[in-house]
Amino acid sequence: MIFLNNSLIYVIFGILLQLLLVVKVYSQILTIKPDLRYDHTATLIRDGLYIIGGATPDGKTPNYPFLFLDVSIPFDTKQLKWHDLSNLSNNDIVPSHQFAAAIKGGADNNTLFLYGGMNLDNNPMSLVYTLNNLSWDTPKINGTPPNGKLFITPVIDYNGLIYLFGGYSTENIYTNDMFILDSINLSWKNVSSINAPSPRIEYSAVFLPNKKIIYMGGQFNNTTLPLSEVYLYDTVNDIWTTQMTGGSIPSARFAFSSVLGLDGQRIIIFGGMNSTHIISEALYVLDLNNYNWYIPSFFEQQLNARAEHKTVLIDKYMVITFGQGYTRDDSDSDILLLDISNNDQYAWTTSFDPTPTIIHSSNIGVVIGVVFGSTFVAILLLIGSYYLRKWYKNKKEQTDTITTPEEEHPREILRIPGEKNTQDQNQQPTSTYQILQISGNTSNSLQNNEMIQEVRDENKGIPTSGEDHREDHP
Repeated sequence: MIFLNNSLIYVIFGILLQLLLVVKVYSQILTIKPDLRYDHTATLIRDGLYIIGGATPDGKTPNYPFLFLDVSIPFDTKQLKWHDLSNLSNNDIVPSHQFAAAIKGGADNNTLFLYGGMNLDNNPMSLVYTLNNLSWDTPKINGTPPNGKLFITPVIDYNGLIYLFGGYSTENIYTNDMFILDSINLSWKNVSSINAPSPRIEYSAVFLPNKKIIYMGGQFNNTTLPLSEVYLYDTVNDIWTTQMTGGSIPSARFAFSSVLGLDGQRIIIFGGMNSTHIISEALYVLDLNNYNWYIPSFFEQQLNARAEHKTVLIDKYMVITFGQGYTRDDSDSDILLLDISNNDQYAWTTSFDPTPTIIHSSNIGVVIGVVFGSTFVAILLLIGSYYLRKWYKNKKEQTDTITTPEEEHPREILRIPGEKNTQDQNQQPTSTYQILQISGNTSNSLQNNEMIQEVRDENKGIPTSGEDHREDHP
């Protein structure tokens, strides 16, 4: 019985812990309205878009510095369901920051790597942070790392190698070196800078199907760099080459974004700024077959240009997040969607409708599912323990009856002493017993008493009540 009571206590305690975890997880994913921000990071992992860091227009830490958007379900950019992940248990190991680089990698290609940038006290960050299953870590990485980098665009290849080019170092130097972070084996490597582009920051970079990386634009010492030439890094042979471009060449710019087209044959750029203002001619396409630029045809009115934003490709959409150049008083939202599925005519839209084949259960859904599942199991254990305790109690109370398989009702056992042993007066009398079984039907209790009295009358020599040595056994 003590065991059952203790078990109930443990089960109840476990359920309370599970409910607390449910409340904590649920509170972390309540829909909120985040501050405007720029120079943040945007990373797609499975079916979740993670927005980390950045600064508000007045240079402060945003109210929700770690955001999550579920892209496995349709949404409207006018009613975004942002979820706050800023209160994760070990989220404090990552300081508030901006100008950092983030990309997914790792053995399962589902780990977020965050590197570089500076905190909002203007101190550079040189550690590598990883996020896996909503838990931050600072892994040990072999080799010699760069001395911190700001304003870089990371690119990852098919082998989990992350390429980090140029940027602004912790020594306040513009650089044009190339470091590779192996996201699987966790090691650093510095590769060739022969024929590399000039030092630069806030450029754009895209990994191409031919295993080359294209680098475009940027700035150096407050000089905006042109897009009339682009640079290709061969990741297989460790070789840099320069490629001239033609067509309707965009104006020089930095702090813009780019994605690879769905056919792998073109690059789409959006936004950017020069040394004085955000550029209004925001949307251009580079044809990779001839390296000619052109302005695409698009449906619906073009929205305000942005700079210092981040863009990711999700399904058929170019997803543009936050940045400078808009306010919520405009018709713009924190997210812009450009449908690029039709190369003849792109379409600005406010509706995100993912292809069913790419819909998966998000990490948040898995966490909640596990929590609710374990809570359900705990409740089942509690119910089982209750009925087990009740069964044990009922069994203990049935000490006055014996049930035999031949008869329906329990039998009352009457023990009648036989002859007394009179050989030794100093010894306790020994008796033989006859067992009379009488129906235990409670409705016939009076009849039972009469039958007992008849038996007593028929057995002469039965002691009186004062001499009775009958033992009462339940």
